[in-house]
Amino acid sequence: MMHPLSNAAPRRHVVVAGANSPTGRLLLLLLRDSGIRVTALVRRPAPLVADDVISDWTNNPHSIRAIADADAVVLLTGVFGAGCWEDYRAGMVDTAQRVALALAERRTRVVYFSSLLADAASDNWYLKAKGKAEQLLMQLPDSVIFRLGPVVRGSPQPLPFEQALLQPAPAAPVMLFGDLQRTSRPINLGDVATIAEAAALGAGQPGIHELGGPDEHSLEELAQLANGVAVPVERLAGSPSSHTVRDLLARIAAPRDAGLLAATARSFGLRLTPLSLAWPLDAVEV
Repeated sequence: MMHPLSNAAPRRHVVVAGANSPTGRLLLLLLRDSGIRVTALVRRPAPLVADDVISDWTNNPHSIRAIADADAVVLLTGVFGAGCWEDYRAGMVDTAQRVALALAERRTRVVYFSSLLADAASDNWYLKAKGKAEQLLMQLPDSVIFRLGPVVRGSPQPLPFEQALLQPAPAAPVMLFGDLQRTSRPINLGDVATIAEAAALGAGQPGIHELGGPDEHSLEELAQLANGVAVPVERLAGSPSSHTVRDLLARIAAPRDAGLLAATARSFGLRLTPLSLAWPLDAVEV
């Protein structure tokens, strides 16, 4: 007698590289709840919600086979605040190349999160590495690349952009580079994970897409909102080294076309989360 499940469609297989990142951990939960078979690629062993976990993945031949077998690959690897170009290259360019080589000519959906102003010729190592990774992945036929601005999560585990906005000590000013009235549209971490799942499962079109949050505020306003109380904000004189985290945050916290960002969200079926769900916007008048 035929088994009742013999005609069922096989489970889709999604590989998540950098699965122990904040976005990766959320994405694993979403994929599990959708009944997707998930392989998590990590550098160091970690307890994760996945069918398979492959550690030391950049040196492990099992990761090559998993990528080649996948219906979709989500690449979340990144380096932030490293002290030399070689670390950025290894963490972002080499990992993108490993995925590209493993897929060869396959029409596998690849989802990658890049950065606003990503540029292979940039003097900022982070933006340079993101640009070079984009070049490698855009050679694949079904790559979806999201260029993001600042990403926020809220307390008790703020992300790097939020940390740069927090007071270093009580009564101490928040020190920021650039024009304090320059506006930005931070995006919620949950939205990043949600659009990653949608793209991995086939939503949207290949190509490069800019993505940001629904609320626009100046850097000075964002500092008030991130702290939840009125805080002094001062502008740092001069320009930061092009290799520092502060320089990167000053660059990506730039105003974008709100209509374009909203159109990207709609095309992937995403409803953008208000900033108030991460930060108490009613705590401070802006």
